[in-house]
Amino acid sequence: MTQSKPPFDDPLEAAFAQARQTMPPLPDGLMARVLADAAAEMPRPVRQPWWRQIFGTLGGWPAVAGLAMTACVGVWVGGTLTDDLMLSLTPLDEATLDIGAGLGAFDLLLVDG
Repeated sequence: MTQSKPPFDDPLEAAFAQARQTMPPLPDGLMARVLADAAAEMPRPVRQPWWRQIFGTLGGWPAVAGLAMTACVGVWVGGTLTDDLMLSLTPLDEATLDIGAGLGAFDLLLVDG
């Protein structure tokens, strides 16, 4: 058998509603002790060197290694393909790609510094 809701004029429900409305007083210093305990349990931030902060922002050592490899390939391709890559259009509008031998302009980069 199911029960229905009690009527709205139930004295016990009225007492509970009044109790929910009033806030009991806190003992002296309770909030200060609770906040002091919470502050004691919080982890202290560890000061890291600037390079670790940057590596952490970038995604750690694997991401930095990928960026370094990409930079090396970019320097190599930029130096190699500067003089030796010639793209010319033939009369038939076909693109031919001629890559010369050697390091191209990269060897000049090594000599000039």
